[in-house]
Amino acid sequence: SRWHARYFAAGLIAFFGADCFTPSFRHRRPTGRVASAVGGATVASVLDDAFAPGFMATGEDWSYAKSSERPDRPLSNAQLAVLTARSDRAGFLQLGLQYGQILTGALLIAGTGMFGRMLGTCLMGFGLVTMGHCAQHECVHNTAFRTRRINNAVSWLVSLPRLTNPIWERMLHKDHHTYTNDPARDPEIMAGSPANAVPGDIYSYVTKVLRIGGGKYGLGVWSARIAILTSCAAGRIVGYSGFDLVPEKKAKFVKADLQRSCRLQLGFYAAIILLVAYTNSWAAAAKYWLLPMLMGEPLHAFFHIADHLNCEHDYKNGRANTRTTPAPSFVRFNMWNMNYHAEHHLYPSMPFHQLPAAHDALQGHFAHQSSSAVSMHRDLVAKWIPHFQERLKLGKEKVETEWVPCAE
Repeated sequence: SRWHARYFAAGLIAFFGADCFTPSFRHRRPTGRVASAVGGATVASVLDDAFAPGFMATGEDWSYAKSSERPDRPLSNAQLAVLTARSDRAGFLQLGLQYGQILTGALLIAGTGMFGRMLGTCLMGFGLVTMGHCAQHECVHNTAFRTRRINNAVSWLVSLPRLTNPIWERMLHKDHHTYTNDPARDPEIMAGSPANAVPGDIYSYVTKVLRIGGGKYGLGVWSARIAILTSCAAGRIVGYSGFDLVPEKKAKFVKADLQRSCRLQLGFYAAIILLVAYTNSWAAAAKYWLLPMLMGEPLHAFFHIADHLNCEHDYKNGRANTRTTPAPSFVRFNMWNMNYHAEHHLYPSMPFHQLPAAHDALQGHFAHQSSSAVSMHRDLVAKWIPHFQERLKLGKEKVETEWVPCAE
């Protein structure tokens, strides 16, 4: 009814926070040690030993060059010593609070009243999806917790509801950081045609946000995720589309572990399906997993898609190839501060709980920062997509190797 629609709209504002629709946002102030003026480049960086280029990388600084050799990195060693410190306490606190949110959403779904069930579906879905992406992402970087063993275990567990695999993600994500926005080497934009983070038209934009429609069989990310799990379990290592084979020289480094992990994951899903079938709990599965996931994916994508939109195709310039987008505190919490994406890409070894301080320390150093998520979407539809289409008329290379972002 009309009143139910009004209540639901009010609930969404409460869910995201009113500042979702305004350009201003607040964040935690850095400590005194970090808030000092940004220092110049140093001869040797504390991050040099963590240098790890491309898919073979074992360190946490996934970069094309050692930190001391990168002119785009302005922070001093004293600042980096603070900002790269990891914490099990911060990681487990974040994880526990997010599981608490998911449980709260489940309790609301189980209750009575349409508004409560819809709000619970949003809370649970947003928590499941952001945990499956953002918590997994932090663990893939080995920065959510102090030890790799904990990061590996948590990354696998949080990936289960979203049908993704952390070993596969780490394999491709390393190249994404080393060659950010390089149309020939960044696997995240190589999956598109043309290779550019900006959607080519409104239909592509809508499917990118909704996470359904487009892709193989019109199922969007869902067909890709199922194809990735089944293909990798069979020993065929594929990329982001789910159907493009990863070169063997890259795949061989992870094939055995990835195949074993995907088989275990598929075995888990098979056991869940058998349990649901045996107990005839299909309605519960839809209510507590399918519907929350379908709701949570677009809510997450609304903020997440901004990361590299309308940015330079220059993997050596970390100040210009990634975008930071303000978000309400509730969204920042769920996204493990990944809205500070330019800061994260410039220094990928920084853990999530240090990114607000890094944002303050790096003020004025980035070329692309939207005033709000709503503002970003407005620019995307009104300016960036038309700009993409105009350049495409001049040839495919104009939106790939010769890309010039739209003026902001």
